Amino acid sequence: MPHHISIHNLTFQFESQSEPLFQNLNLHFSKGWTGIVGKNGSGKSTLAKIISRELVPSQGKVVGNGSSCSLSQGTEITKEEIYEFLSLENKVSGFWMSLFQIQMDTSDDYERFSFGEKRRFQLTMVLSKEPDVLILDEPTNHLDTTSVKLIREAMDHYQGIGILISHDRDLLDGLVSSCIFLEKNFYSQRIGNYTSGKKEIEREKEERIHNWENAKREHKKLESELKRRRMEASLSHKQRSKKGLDIHDHDGRYQKNLARLSGKDGQAGRLKNQIQRRVENSETKEKGIWETLPEKETIGFEWKTTKSRKRSLCLLDDKFLDFGFMNLILTKHFEIKSDARIAITGKNGGGKSTFLKYLNERFQVNGIRSIYLPQEFSKEGLKDLYQEFQNLLGAKKANVLSLIHRLGSDPKRFSESEALSPGEGKKLFVSLRFEENPEVILLDEPTNHFDLKSLEALETSLREVAAALVFVSHDRRFVETVADNEWVLENFRLTEKHLDRI
Repeated sequence: MPHHISIHNLTFQFESQSEPLFQNLNLHFSKGWTGIVGKNGSGKSTLAKIISRELVPSQGKVVGNGSSCSLSQGTEITKEEIYEFLSLENKVSGFWMSLFQIQMDTSDDYERFSFGEKRRFQLTMVLSKEPDVLILDEPTNHLDTTSVKLIREAMDHYQGIGILISHDRDLLDGLVSSCIFLEKNFYSQRIGNYTSGKKEIEREKEERIHNWENAKREHKKLESELKRRRMEASLSHKQRSKKGLDIHDHDGRYQKNLARLSGKDGQAGRLKNQIQRRVENSETKEKGIWETLPEKETIGFEWKTTKSRKRSLCLLDDKFLDFGFMNLILTKHFEIKSDARIAITGKNGGGKSTFLKYLNERFQVNGIRSIYLPQEFSKEGLKDLYQEFQNLLGAKKANVLSLIHRLGSDPKRFSESEALSPGEGKKLFVSLRFEENPEVILLDEPTNHFDLKSLEALETSLREVAAALVFVSHDRRFVETVADNEWVLENFRLTEKHLDRI
């Protein structure tokens, strides 16, 4: 079993991109958990794929990444992989199946699982392999509170080299002993958890900004000095030049020759050259600091919606709803009004996503304009979104790129690369649907895959949106920030819960 992984002078660039994603990257991973954090598109998942040998770096090397196993953000796995795992039936796999409460007889059962149940099964598969190096990419996405606690317990017991990519601050603070912060043109690795590392990073950002401002002032001062020296050198050159002297002006020519021999009048030119070199060095220094500065953030957007003229958009007044594989019992009459802010909560596998899809279909049948954001996009779904974006022309494409930027991602990546991360896929979906003016917005786990800054922007926008809002979420902070009402779906029953406001 390796005791560490080292990355030496690593550079990586996608063929479709004009500049490297990583350049001269040097990192170290020891036993225990190391966190990797950064914006959507900063290269977190790409770095994980390089470590697990799914991608080959353009330059540099990775040492010590022998037996590794990784869990990506998606939930797509083949029936062959499931069948092979179920055929093992050893003590290790049985332990994890029991811990994560997985009930599965055949590979066909997987398709009937909720996203949260699929995630638990994927974690069971990778943990059962007992790898030397374990890479988990957003492991708590889709999971309810109980499942997150189980994941935390499982990760606590892991004895190898663990690499955790996550936007879950509580998980990072509770597990990692080292944290890598990825930014555009800059990276840093810190000993300690996320919060302590973040404080150091923020302090150093302010220091870099201060150093750049000082370098900029110094550069400007030297340029002014250079301008003055140039004027002096020009005047000195005129004083030493014989141009314009009469050929018989022997005294004048003697004075010019004397000045040249003494070198006194040439001093201005030499001083000018010295200042010129200082200006060039100052410019290089200023540029070097500027390249490490944090990106200027223009986060935040206002979703263009209008309140529906209809007072009530949907009334559920039956005793139960028949979804085919389950009946959902309604404990009262449930109504979605034009100004609703409703969170749907409950455990994994309870039918929340099915219920949200039902509501969307009902809105469409009744002619109510709706936008529905699914919990996950398949690889084909992401390709379709990207193709829709590429087909846009002129101002429409520019508007989408502008909104992507305001959601915290680099628009350049969307123009150069089709390999979008799940978080970037969600941002692209929101940007493409931005001007559709729905009467109701339905979101299934909208906070999954979003980085922290983008999540804050989304929260602010949804609080101000004029349309009705119905969303599924396990993120309590998000629920309490955005929702006015909470519908709880558990044990095939839908109940309403009062949200206390302080």
